[in-house]
Amino acid sequence: MHIDLTGRTALVTGAAGGLGVQQVLALAGARAHVVATDRNEAQIVAALGKAGKVADITARVLDVTDADENEALVQELATAGRGIDILVNNAGISIPGSVLDYPEDSFDRTLSVNLRGLYLLSQTVARSMVARGTGGAIVNLASIGGMIVDGPVSSAYDATKAAVIQLTKNFAVELAHTGIRVNAVAPGYIATEMTRRYLENPDYLADLLKHKIPMGRVGLPEEVAQAIVFLASPAAAYITGHTLNVDGGWVAI
Repeated sequence: MHIDLTGRTALVTGAAGGLGVQQVLALAGARAHVVATDRNEAQIVAALGKAGKVADITARVLDVTDADENEALVQELATAGRGIDILVNNAGISIPGSVLDYPEDSFDRTLSVNLRGLYLLSQTVARSMVARGTGGAIVNLASIGGMIVDGPVSSAYDATKAAVIQLTKNFAVELAHTGIRVNAVAPGYIATEMTRRYLENPDYLADLLKHKIPMGRVGLPEEVAQAIVFLASPAAAYITGHTLNVDGGWVAI
């Protein structure tokens, strides 16, 4: 399937990470103009430089937990004729820890980035889309951790991802009449920096591939990115409120 997003502007958060970089490149590859955001502009530029692609990509600093920053960037892009057509809420953190002694500040930080930031930015972008009257697409990064317990020390992260799945439905239903579609992608184990600490354990990896992932391999960031491009495109015009698992069949077991 050939997807052409020519003329559309896509905003990607958390763009300096392994998943984010591939999302930016995939959207740019589909001819969208991509605004790649993260908390550190130099890290975005460096990550994209390593990937060998910088054409039609704008790097910007954004802390999604700051409502004023969200509003300022969205307004700036609209004024410059770059109103957002596609929002990819990719920014997220994972701080492992047992429920018995999980620090309160770690819990608050995880909820602030993974849930509060996503909500605030989605709200701001949706208002802009409604004002423009052109519709749009929002794609959230959930996780299979929002559906199952995929690790023994990920309660805060999993709780936020379950909330993201539900928020996706709420936003989708409330915004359907405006032409804005809202969906989510739920990755399983994908080869990124965030999962490295688990995947570098040979015993854990062997058990994972043998007993939990029917396809027998870990996913690639590019595979998550392609799912996002699909959901953001006209090819998914009648899909909203849906969470697409990209997990090699894990949740199907």
